[in-house]
Amino acid sequence: MQATQTKTAEQVVSAALASTGSTWIRKQDLLAYMKSRNISKDIINAAIVIGKVVHYVNEKGDSYLTTSYFNAMEDLIAKNVMRLQYGTPCPKVEEQIIRSLVTEFEENENEGRKLHEHQVDGVIMVVNNNFSVLTGGPGTGKTTVLSAITYVLRKLNREIQIVFTAPTGKAARRISESTGEKASTLHKKLGLGYQDTEGEKFYEDVLFIDESSMNDTSLTATLSKAMMNGRKVVFIGDVNQLPSVGNGAVLRDLIASKVVPVTMLTHTFRQDNSSCLYANICNVRDGKAELKEGKDFHPIVLNDNCSDQEAMKLLQDTYAKEIAKYGRENVVVLLPYRKKGICSNALNNRLQRIANSERSGYRHYCKADDNTLFFMKHDLVMQLSNREECANGDVGEILDVSPKGILVNFNDKEVLYSLGDLDQLCLAYAMTVHKSQGSEYKSVIVCMLNCHAAMLTRNLLYTGITRAKKECTVIYQQNALTTAVATIAEASRTTMLKQKLQACYLQFKAVYGE
Repeated sequence: MQATQTKTAEQVVSAALASTGSTWIRKQDLLAYMKSRNISKDIINAAIVIGKVVHYVNEKGDSYLTTSYFNAMEDLIAKNVMRLQYGTPCPKVEEQIIRSLVTEFEENENEGRKLHEHQVDGVIMVVNNNFSVLTGGPGTGKTTVLSAITYVLRKLNREIQIVFTAPTGKAARRISESTGEKASTLHKKLGLGYQDTEGEKFYEDVLFIDESSMNDTSLTATLSKAMMNGRKVVFIGDVNQLPSVGNGAVLRDLIASKVVPVTMLTHTFRQDNSSCLYANICNVRDGKAELKEGKDFHPIVLNDNCSDQEAMKLLQDTYAKEIAKYGRENVVVLLPYRKKGICSNALNNRLQRIANSERSGYRHYCKADDNTLFFMKHDLVMQLSNREECANGDVGEILDVSPKGILVNFNDKEVLYSLGDLDQLCLAYAMTVHKSQGSEYKSVIVCMLNCHAAMLTRNLLYTGITRAKKECTVIYQQNALTTAVATIAEASRTTMLKQKLQACYLQFKAVYGE
């Protein structure tokens, strides 16, 4: 009976944590969650006694609970990060030598353009530390810093082995295109397949992890076990973007702990600092519920009585205007939902008529929720799950539709889908903001309406508008904007990683000194 109760208790706590993305939950919140579902609180007490559910009381007397799994994963991350950073001293290189090599990089690899002082600080930090974090918003030159770091490290050691990774295939390709270096998904680098495995060690000298805000607690714990002493690990990302789909807020906690080296890039290069797009990115980041009109940014306010059909018509018209300017492969519509109400599935059906004039020939129909989709030659489609040939979130173009199935081109790799595989695809003229993370488009159209209220956060809006390189349009209702800007996704995530990092730091400091 006890085993059954324990399993139930772990399931209950896991479900409660999943609802917010947290790794810990306040005891009163858990009890309220259980009461609403007619679950006895006694099962929690029994699980605490045998250690399957962990109970923690802070200095203020507040009680928190988690599963033994998440408690162990956070412990693992904290111990391994401190082990890597402080367990084996990193050979120090004189700052003047690094600066001299940065100057070489500027002249030889960066067309004579000088790096901002913050960028130079980032290079120095990575060279002289085993573990570090490089963070900054869009266009702050993170890619340039990575290229400069790579240049300096290879000048210091011609034999050095450097690996570039990202959480998704899409993000990995983006960093590969921008740096000229080969890149893979973090899962592939760690040897993680579609089933849970322990993961592999990495033996290269330097590991860069781009878009690291997408890394959840479980993946980071696996990574931490793979980090060998004497190697370098660098987390790169924007803490203001959407947090990971899985539990935790790892990048936030690493920065907030103040016990690992961090360089924050603030100077923007992508957009002119006087551009309206840049100004609105800053406003959203800083929690201001106001969007300014300009040549590269177009806020369109809908009244509260606007019908779904009116909103959809406006999205269609805006999309048609933007693809006429930039081409369909350079424009995307972003929404909070894929399946609910005014969502990407429903909108894709309409945008398909605008984006793909190939109306004749063989078609394949696929039932997707309440929407019947059909795929035609030249359609842009997205892969919805990982498979050997392509990754979740990859966007490609249909080359052929035949009775045998669908042939799709993903970045010069042709993938054949049988009729039984069609549920792995959806149209990609519109997508969720979550699916867009790690991508960039010349023109982005973001839709945020009152019906999306449950999903609206500042992180979601910020991530959406920062996908735009040239131009952004936001179609919204005022209450939706106010709700989004006032709600920080990670603020609702309760974790203990920051505290555990700080505690481990004090332990290592006591043993190894400063």
